[in-house]
Amino acid sequence: MADATADLILLVDDDATGRSVRKLVLETQGHNVLAVGDAPSALRTLATEPVCLVIVDYFLRDTTGAELAKTMREVKPEVPILLLSASGEMPQGAEYADAYLSKLEPIAVVESTIGALLDKRRRSTP
Repeated sequence: MADATADLILLVDDDATGRSVRKLVLETQGHNVLAVGDAPSALRTLATEPVCLVIVDYFLRDTTGAELAKTMREVKPEVPILLLSASGEMPQGAEYADAYLSKLEPIAVVESTIGALLDKRRRSTP
């Protein structure tokens, strides 16, 4: 169960099964997670909710995660973005995200990356 005081993570993945599994895993780790399946929903959620971190899949139906990250930077530049991909290689546009991980990484690596991104945000937020 998620901790009510935990940072809010926005998870963006157009694959319903992958999104549900990742949401469940993140919540099991104590995170509060809002999960959406497309870029317009992600942008609306980012603009209206107190999101502290975005995790976005690279391959989305309507755009790429990199393009979405670029647009999100314009909405809330202080919110870190973690780009995930099934590809083992760094995808084009990954520079718009704060970090990139393969979906094959173990949960310990994902958690470590999430922790580092949230810590960095806390240090830079007045």
